[in-house]
Amino acid sequence: MRAVLVWFLIAVCLSAGGAVQGQSRLPVTVAEMLRLEKGEILLTGSIDASQSGMVEGRILIPASPERVWSVVVNPNEFANKIQKHLRTVRVVRENPKTSVLDCQVEVISFLPRINYVVESFYEPCRKIDFRRVGGSLRDFRGQWLLEPADNGRKTLVTYAMYIDPGFFVPQWIMRAGLRRELPQTLSGIKDRVNQLEMQTAAAPVHSHS
Repeated sequence: MRAVLVWFLIAVCLSAGGAVQGQSRLPVTVAEMLRLEKGEILLTGSIDASQSGMVEGRILIPASPERVWSVVVNPNEFANKIQKHLRTVRVVRENPKTSVLDCQVEVISFLPRINYVVESFYEPCRKIDFRRVGGSLRDFRGQWLLEPADNGRKTLVTYAMYIDPGFFVPQWIMRAGLRRELPQTLSGIKDRVNQLEMQTAAAPVHSHS
């Protein structure tokens, strides 16, 4: 049961929104950018001996950072949508620079929901630094980073996360959870952004003349 718990907590932690302390992020190489242009999702990360994990994922989205930001910064886009197991989000505190969100996660329908509280710090249209301030898990923290590409017509999205569940979990479970859920989350964001882009393109243009 703990394995199932960790698996879904990993999934929902991906919806939390500088860099994880101690991490040195390398720039994207030409070869990596070519892979991203083809639609690949790039993953890096490791699990150390204490079952604490660091993971990073990157995806290229064919939309401006402003459009991508409107999805990444909005918890309602994640709850029951991009993250199916994130059932409710209550805003504890919110202003243009920070927020505190109280989240409820449904692991399995017949089990009680799990609660966690996350504090986020915003640099609009650029990055979100976040950290756990209450609830399940010993520690999780990380960053969403948005970088313009192709003269602002595309956005390179990087997600970095550190997670420590606070109890022993086999390394293969941690790796499997991270490698499965991170691409799903990044793909979900890309799909939602593409949907918004198509809605905007299809909207009628009203003349004021």
